[in-house]
This record gives sequence, C-alpha cells and structure tokens, in this order.
Amino acid sequence: MSEMKSLRRKIDRLDKLIVRLLNRRAKYADEIGKIKDKLGLDVYSPDREKQVYENVSRQNPGPLTDEAVKRVYERIIDESRRLERESAEERRTSIQTGKSRKLFSKEFFRLSDKNLNGRKNVILLFASALLLMSIVWLIAFVTPYHNARGKGILVTIQRGMTANQVYTRLAEDRVISNTLLFKLFGRISSIQRSIKAGKYLFTGHYSDYDVLKLIATGKSNLLVHVTIPEGMTVRQIAGIYQHELGVDSAAFAGEALGDSMAAALDIPSQNLEGYLFPETYDFYYGTDPEEIIKRMTDEFRLFFSDSLRTRAAALGYSVDQIVTVASIVEAEAQIDSERPIIASVYYNRLKKRIPLEADPTIEYALGRHTRIYYKDLQIKSPYNTYKRYGLP
Repeated sequence: MSEMKSLRRKIDRLDKLIVRLLNRRAKYADEIGKIKDKLGLDVYSPDREKQVYENVSRQNPGPLTDEAVKRVYERIIDESRRLERESAEERRTSIQTGKSRKLFSKEFFRLSDKNLNGRKNVILLFASALLLMSIVWLIAFVTPYHNARGKGILVTIQRGMTANQVYTRLAEDRVISNTLLFKLFGRISSIQRSIKAGKYLFTGHYSDYDVLKLIATGKSNLLVHVTIPEGMTVRQIAGIYQHELGVDSAAFAGEALGDSMAAALDIPSQNLEGYLFPETYDFYYGTDPEEIIKRMTDEFRLFFSDSLRTRAAALGYSVDQIVTVASIVEAEAQIDSERPIIASVYYNRLKKRIPLEADPTIEYALGRHTRIYYKDLQIKSPYNTYKRYGLP
C-alpha cells in the first residue's frame, strides 16, 4: 500500500511537470499566431500538422500505438489552433491584465452525458499520453548524453554555489541534455541538497542521472598528477596539495603533524615530518587528506626496506633518527654529491655530542625558508640545533 502511495506521489509530480510543458507549448503556438497575423498566413497548416504527427510517431517506443498517440496530439493541436486564431488585441489584453492563458479551454473538458464513452476515451488517451511522456523522459534521463565537443568537459563547482547555479553551469557547458528534467529529478530525489564542490570531468558518456549522482557524492573523477619534490616540509606539501587537489591545507598539516595519525599508521615518531615520501602521485581531485597521507607513508615503507633498518640499527640509530637526519640533509644539500658529505658531518657531530648547527632546523623553527641572521640563532625552540644538543 505504501509503495502504491509513493508511486502515485511521483505520478502527481510528473503530471505537474507535464501540464507546465503543455502550457509552454501553448505559449510557443501563441507566438506563432502573432507571426502568422503579421505575415497574413492561414492558421491551418496541413504540412506542419503532418510533420508533428511524424515526429511524435518516431519518438513512440510503445506500448501505445502510433494511432493512439496521434489521437492525443489531435486534441493538443486543436487547442494550439484555437490560440493562434485569437486576435492580436485579445493577446495584448491578456498580457496587460496579467492573466496567463491556459492551454485547454473549458470546452476541452466539458463533454455531455450523451458522449460518456467519448469522455472515457479522452481520459484514457490523455492518461496514456502522460504515461508515454513519463517513460520517454525517464529513458532520456538515464541514457548517456553525448556532447558535441569530443574531448572531456571539466566543470568546477565552487563552494557556496546554489543548486540552480550548478544546473545552469552544467547546461552552459553542455554536460546535461535537459535542464528542466534534471532540476525535477534533483528535487524529487533530494539529491540536490548533497551537491559537493569540486572539479569533475565529463567525457560525454554520462547520463543526466550519472551526472547528478556524481556531483552529489563529491567523488571527483578528475585524476591529477602531483609531484612532491624532495626536501619539502609537511606544511609545504600541504600547500602543494591545496593548489593541485583543492585539499584543505590546514587539515592536512594538522593530521600529518599530530601524533594520532603517526600512531595509527604505526610510525615511530610524534609526527610524520620526513615520512611523507617525495614522489609523483596520481590522486583524484578532492581526495581526503588521510588517504593522501597513507599513500605517501606506504611509499616511504617501500623505500625504507628491512636492509636499511638493519643498517640503521648497526649504526646505533633508530628509524626516526635516521629519517630526521635525512630530512635535514635533504633541505641543506644543493646537489646530490653534497648529501653524503653533509650527512657525514652531522653524524660526526652527533657522535661527539656537539650541536648540529643545522640551518634547516632554524628555518623550520621560524616557519619559513629565509636567510638566517644571527638573531635567528637565539630563537627558543626545540628545533634550534645551535642551542640544543642532539636531534630536534
């Protein structure tokens, strides 16, 4: 019973849409009547009427016969002719008074009791036409729309855009085939309340339903190549992902610099500084920071093999200490050949228990990449390796 009520509500919504479309058709007929008045043409055009019947017959997938569809359209065309016959003066009066025309006259619905069978037939045909239109629209909504551009269309939905603004953008970019139908299904399904900001790539093989579902989930299908250079800090990496993927840089840095993420990933450190492996990655636009971080630490684990762990243990250092030294060396070295020399210097200072005096740690404490002055060396920070012994 509940299912039947639900279906009836959907039919009621479709009926409302159909009436709007029929009246829109009537307005076009009204405009045609004005043009015919100016040109002195006859209201009745048998060639045009024949063309209309041929067009609707081609669009008829069944189960209604072409003859049944034709009978319905005969009634619609009769009403269109009635509008075309109205004088230009009557049309101007209607506009001035603000009274909108109705597609169907009272006579269209007023059938005498003597013609009871005729009334039943009209009702049946009209209901069949509504059903036919509903089926045609539904098929159109789920059928892939092939835009004429050939290449994919990139659509950016910005934060704060209303549903109507999104629909307009999709229509202007020729991503959807029927804006009115798209809006209707968006409202009926309530999906329009879930539209997510982001960048979406449409190749022309998406139906209107696919488009609506994609922008509601927020899972962008735009694959972006992102290169993370060596020597980048967590905050610098966050800035790159914000620019390339639209990721919230503050959220990314908060996750990577917090101890909870390091613990969840079984990283032996208070944060993930130095554990986000520099590489070129493929991510979908808008990927969650957690997913990006996990991918980068997975790449780190592949690089930092068991043999390197064994070597670190033999030197008397933990994995975290090795990573810290490597990060400092990477930030200071200008060319590849410098890295082993700089690393050797730092390991010797650690062995002799003297301050590392590493400029990259001062830059990290200051929060910016800049020239180091004497006053900067006095900064109170656990990262000031001029004042503190050992690794930061």
